[in-house]
Amino acid sequence: MLFLFGKPKTPVEAETLRNAFWMAMIQLHDPHAKPDSPNDHSAMQMLAATRAILDLIYKLCGTTYDLLYLDHSCSLGWFVAGAAIIRFLKAKIDAKDEDEATILEQELGVVKFMLRNLGDRTNIGHRQVNVLEDIYNAEIKGQRRKAATAPSATDQRAETDNLMYGNMQ
Repeated sequence: MLFLFGKPKTPVEAETLRNAFWMAMIQLHDPHAKPDSPNDHSAMQMLAATRAILDLIYKLCGTTYDLLYLDHSCSLGWFVAGAAIIRFLKAKIDAKDEDEATILEQELGVVKFMLRNLGDRTNIGHRQVNVLEDIYNAEIKGQRRKAATAPSATDQRAETDNLMYGNMQ
């Protein structure tokens, strides 16, 4: 890593170090966090770390620095922050807190924007944004689909018939 032999020499190296710190905070608090509880200390720390990574993303967007020269740990930090945002977004949707859910959707959009920009130049950003999309589809869109539609009785009967008589052919 960049920081094994002394302190950071450039502002970008310092931002990379901060990004790694916040990513570690998210990963340490993730197993213990209960995003649906407003007073959970781990959830508050995790959300604060996620928003700190977003702040670093905003700073990076304000420069002309080429993302190709960033250490890959930055994109990993963005990905971890995006996954944490999805976790909080799911909790806010379950709690029917539309205002906070809208804010989290916008923050997730910023993370995806940065990963897509990186993905235009490298495979890692492209793969990470695809995995974030898959997580989002499984956690958020899949959840809404299940709540909105239930299988019809005909579909259930066809599935049962297939299970019972499908092996006889």
